[in-house]
Formats: sequence, C-alpha cells, structure tokens
Amino acid sequence: MNAKPKDFVERNSIRGGLALFRDWSAIILVSVFSIRENNFIVYALSVWVIGYFQFAIGEALLHEASHYNLFRKKHWNNNLEFLYALPFFLTISQFRSAHLKHHTRLGSEQDHIVKDYRQFGFFKPTKNIFWLWFIKPVIGYAGYYYVSSCSLLPRRSGIKIVVFWILAVFAFWYFGSLQYLLFYWIVPYVLSYCSFMYWSEVQDHYNARSGTRSNLSFLANLVTHNNGYHFTHHEYPAIPWYRLRDAHNALCPEGTDISYGFFDTYEQLKDVKEEEQICQRLPR
Repeated sequence: MNAKPKDFVERNSIRGGLALFRDWSAIILVSVFSIRENNFIVYALSVWVIGYFQFAIGEALLHEASHYNLFRKKHWNNNLEFLYALPFFLTISQFRSAHLKHHTRLGSEQDHIVKDYRQFGFFKPTKNIFWLWFIKPVIGYAGYYYVSSCSLLPRRSGIKIVVFWILAVFAFWYFGSLQYLLFYWIVPYVLSYCSFMYWSEVQDHYNARSGTRSNLSFLANLVTHNNGYHFTHHEYPAIPWYRLRDAHNALCPEGTDISYGFFDTYEQLKDVKEEEQICQRLPR
C-alpha cells in the first residue's frame, strides 16, 4: 500500500515540550560547564555548541510553531513564543509572515532568500564560494546581517520584543549575572547562531537543480529536529518534524538535491559555471 502525505500528519504536544526541554537544558548545561571550567578554549567551543542549540530552537522549533506543528493546541504555538521566538528578537507573527511568502513565492523577488543571496554575494560574477561559505559568515558578517535585519515592526511585535528583553535584562541584573547573559546568550547568538542561519539559508536553495536541497546528515538532523529534510517540508508543510524522515523516505521523488553534510554542500554550491545558471536553478 502506497503511503500518502496525510499518513504523516499529526500533532504531539509532549514531543514539542520535550524538544524544547532538550535544547534549553543543553544550553544551560553547556553554559554551567564552561563557567566552572573558566577556560578560554572551553568557552570558545561552548559558544558554537550553544549557538547550534539556539539554532535548533530559534529556527527549527520556531519554524514548526509557525506551521502550527509544535503543539497540538493551535493557540499554544502562538502563546508560547517566549520560549522560541522572543529570545531571538522576533515574534512568531513576524517569522510566519516572512516564511509564508517563502513558501508561496519561492524564488521570486517577494521571497527573502533572493534578497539574502544577493546581499551575501552569491549572485556576483566574481564570487568566491570558498570565501562565502567558510569565511564570511564566521568573521562577523552573518551576525551583522541578521542583527541589522531585526525589526520592531509591526508595533505589537515590537512591544513584545522590548518588554521581553527589559524583563530578561532586569532579571539577570537583579541576580548579578548580566555577564552570563552577554557571554552565554548574546555572543553565541551573534557569532554562532547567525552563522548557522546563514549556512542553512544558503544550503536550502542555492544552486539546487530541483529548487530545494535536503541535508541528510544524521548528526545535523538529530540536533536540529530534522531541519535538513527541506524538500519534503516544502512539499508537505503540515508534516511535523519528527515524521519528516519517514515521510522523506516514502514520498520524496528521485532527482531531488541531496547533501550529506557541510562539505558535501560546499561541493554542490561551487558546481556552477555562469550567473544565468544560478537564476535558472532558483525556483520561480
């Protein structure tokens, strides 16, 4: 019997809660370990580990909530945004608005990834893919780009973000821990989280012959809640993250773009000869 997309559509609030608990626990435990070790090398590594789990929350799980896949009760996906959106200087309504255009206007000028690729430098005839993939995001560009893209509009979203961060800063100040907020949230956010955002955006669609690329790396999908099964998600956005692997195996057609990790993606990104080919491989 052939599988159908509806076979994989379900909601499970316990899974959503456990996913959030895992990621927040990992961030806290890594922070505590780094503070206790008081070692620069340990701290530098912790910044990247924390940033990866920030990405798991502020991209993967926020993404699930924007599709109402994170919790069974629809309003929970909106009302619990203080767990996965506000800490990242945005609201779920802001994310959902941009992401809806990404799904419905994929590859068009209304899709933010086209603007992002252009700003990153991927459309320049003289581009250096090695520089753009390995170097540019980690020397501060990704942090600058995404932080400068943060917005307090519309007004309701801006009020939520400002109130959340006033309360967060006050709480850390009250307990004499502002330095921990800076070193174990803000620094990983700017350096690491934003770099993972940059890599994820580029990987998902740039130079993908089928329009969308999936990353089947086991470790990456373990940490980021199957965020790599991107083609299947675009085809069937109602399928929650924990069913994407099975759905990919059952429903994904042959000929889609598949990567098996960070370096494999790099090889696929640089496999382009002319600017016109890039534009043709972006979905319209």
